Amino acid sequence: MITFPLSISANWQCASLVNNLSELEQEWLFEPHSLTAKLKSNAQSFSVKVLNEQTFTLSDAQQQLLGSNTNKALKREVLLLCDNAPMVYAQSWLPSTQTTLHNMGARPLGDVIFQHPELTRSNIEVGRFDSEHALQSLVKELNLTMRPLLGRRSVFSINDYHFLVCEVFLPGAYLYS
Repeated sequence: MITFPLSISANWQCASLVNNLSELEQEWLFEPHSLTAKLKSNAQSFSVKVLNEQTFTLSDAQQQLLGSNTNKALKREVLLLCDNAPMVYAQSWLPSTQTTLHNMGARPLGDVIFQHPELTRSNIEVGRFDSEHALQSLVKELNLTMRPLLGRRSVFSINDYHFLVCEVFLPGAYLYS
C-alpha cells in the first residue's frame, strides 16, 4: 500500500547542466509544449487517474521556488496513461490563492493551462530517481519493472499565479524506448 503524497525530492538540475541523456530522453524531457498533447499524439487512448489531492502547507523553500507568499496549496498527484499503460506520474502544487485549477478531477492539467495565452514557464529542471527513491514504491505497486527514473519540473505562471508541475517518466514510457 502506497502512502501519499509521494516525495519528489531529487537533485534537480537546470537542463543545461544535465548530461548523459540520449536524444530521445532529451526530446521528451525538454519538450517545451504540453506533455499531455505529446503523449496523446503517441497513443490511441489517453486518460488521467487521480491518485491523491490534498491541501498542504508550503515550506519556506517551496514558497521561494514558487515565488509565493501563500503558505497553503493543493498537492495533486496523478498518473497519465496511454493505451491504459501508466507512462507518467505527475505532481502539481497549486497555491490556494487561485482555485480555477482546483477540482480538475480527471481532466489533464496540460489541456487547461496551455490554452492560456498568458502562460509562461520557468526553465525545465531534470531529476533522477534511483532504485531506492520513494517513487519506486509506485513502480512496484503498478507491477512495472524497476529502473532508474527520469523526471522534469518547472514553475508555470498565469499572470501572477505561480504553480509547480513535476512529471516523472515511469518504466515503459516512450522516452526509454
